[in-house]
Amino acid sequence: MGEVVEIPVDPDPNALDRLTPELLEQWAAEWADDRCAEALAADVGVVDECLVVPAPTLLSHAIEDAATALVAANQAMAMHVGALAKVLDVARRNPHLYLTEDGLAERDALELAQRAAALDVALHLKLTPDVVRNRAHEGRVLAESLPLLWGRFQAGVIGYAEARAAVELLPADIDPDGVAHYDRELAEKAGQVTPGAFRQKARALRRRLLAEPALRHAQAFLDRRVVIEPADDGMAWIHALVSAPDAVRIKARLGATAKREAKKQAKAAATAGGGRHSRDQIRADLLVGWLAGDGTPTAAKVRPLLFVPLLGLIGEGDGQPSVLQGYGPIDPASAAQLFIDAPAFRRVGTDPFTGEILDFDRRRYRPTKAQREMLAVKFGTCGRENCDRLAVTADVDHLKEWARDHGLTNIDNLVPLCPPDHRLKTLTKFRYERDLDGTITVTTPTGYIGRNVPPNPLPVEPPPF
Repeated sequence: MGEVVEIPVDPDPNALDRLTPELLEQWAAEWADDRCAEALAADVGVVDECLVVPAPTLLSHAIEDAATALVAANQAMAMHVGALAKVLDVARRNPHLYLTEDGLAERDALELAQRAAALDVALHLKLTPDVVRNRAHEGRVLAESLPLLWGRFQAGVIGYAEARAAVELLPADIDPDGVAHYDRELAEKAGQVTPGAFRQKARALRRRLLAEPALRHAQAFLDRRVVIEPADDGMAWIHALVSAPDAVRIKARLGATAKREAKKQAKAAATAGGGRHSRDQIRADLLVGWLAGDGTPTAAKVRPLLFVPLLGLIGEGDGQPSVLQGYGPIDPASAAQLFIDAPAFRRVGTDPFTGEILDFDRRRYRPTKAQREMLAVKFGTCGRENCDRLAVTADVDHLKEWARDHGLTNIDNLVPLCPPDHRLKTLTKFRYERDLDGTITVTTPTGYIGRNVPPNPLPVEPPPF
């Protein structure tokens, strides 16, 4: 610590709490001198202006400011989720605002209208439609089923983390008395515990209200999914949320098969020499082989795109990286191996100087395989702004409808759209157009105009390998 500086006591210390920030600064400046500035500089670095305030007073004001800001942020988030719930409710009550006549005739027209409204909001706010729908759902459940907690949220007593946990853990199949008990118990904890402790309390209440384990498992089973998380150095994690029995069976099979494979490798190494893999490495290799279907009739039919500068394959490139669509740049050795012998990847040769895509065959017509692949290469992801679903698995749709508007089936009139966006384009009042530079423009029923410029499939900056 720096040199301790004694600050004269104000004649009326209680008056400090009544000073505005401007008057407090003025008072502090009266007691500042060169000696305190040197001491502060030794503690905190360069000091442009030395305003000396007694530490307890300064700390108290800072904590109060932080608390006030947190309450305001909580109130703003409550207003946000409430507004999203209102948007989707208006769309459900007035589906004609978003749906065409064909859309209104669909069996799920009300749900479709809400999805269209969620997309509209998502484009405005730069969120995903899933986030909009989730937050709108949370706002509706809080307002309709958890009024006490909703009031705490609107008052800024609890934050979004607590509100979301309460909705997420609210049992779906309990009677109104149980819901009221859940609301009351959690409202009593509002503002008294950390968000983590609040979630634990909500989880404990859920267990008590859902005394039947089978019912709890049935609800949890609905959330099963697989998530890919990119990691560093050309690697990625695969997360799978599955039932515990399935997870145990998978682990047991991986373990037993890896043990047998390790013995084979040990024998081979003893007789012929060579390296051996660890059990973890063997289990990972087995998992990839089983899931990808390598060498089996169930081998993956959807092939990600691999962009490889042709000169790089023979060691004469200028550092331009290879790119695995859906992941990013990969190292040259991995790219060369995939280009040679990986049947699960489409190989796209690119000009090493311009990045222009080479050797695509256009011998067939009406969305041909070549056209689909060309669109997947050009767009990379769904053609709608801010949608990151891969174009290689998307539908191919006509911007100018083929049957209704006599649109042609050519690259300039085709766009890759993920199935949800494809359906919304067909059945709602969203308008999709293509500019001369290839930009896809989306105009929503509320007037928002979004633009998606197809990216260069190869990165501008070289990767660090």
